Amino acid sequence: MVQAKKTLVISLLAVVGLLWAAPTVHAQNVASQKAYFGSGTTEILNPNGGVVLSGYMKTSSVGDLLIGFSMECALWTSTSTTATKGGGKTTSTARAAVNVTAYVDGAQAEPGQVVYCDRQQTVSLQFSSLTVEITDSIALDLFLKTKNANHFNFYRNNVGSGVHYVEIKVASAPW
Repeated sequence: MVQAKKTLVISLLAVVGLLWAAPTVHAQNVASQKAYFGSGTTEILNPNGGVVLSGYMKTSSVGDLLIGFSMECALWTSTSTTATKGGGKTTSTARAAVNVTAYVDGAQAEPGQVVYCDRQQTVSLQFSSLTVEITDSIALDLFLKTKNANHFNFYRNNVGSGVHYVEIKVASAPW
């Protein structure tokens, strides 16, 4: 029994010694990929064209890349207008939009910038009734909040073989 324990301890020490003496091995490059998945939960208020998602994709032969990007898009618009007695028509407009562009190695993927959501809200107000007595003014405020999910496939042809950097940029206006 004592001999078996000694043999076990010596065997374990030999294995640990081999592992300690073995050189560290690093991969030479990224493996070729047929698909890449990236995700994020970042909430972006007033996007300014910055990168929201990025990653590396290696292709083993000359080919094309299809880049699918899904995103939940929320818009808030608020308009306010005031009309006075005897005054003309007053109008207020608010616009909100989210646009997405995909890039491969710094080059824009087709079809370029895509609108994921866009809304223009216009409110007009004018007094034109002879039956309503208005002594001062009247104000109208309108707030609208919407949320939806969208997906679009971007395309970049003939990227060649090698490691490619893919990035998604989001903006609230064309850049």
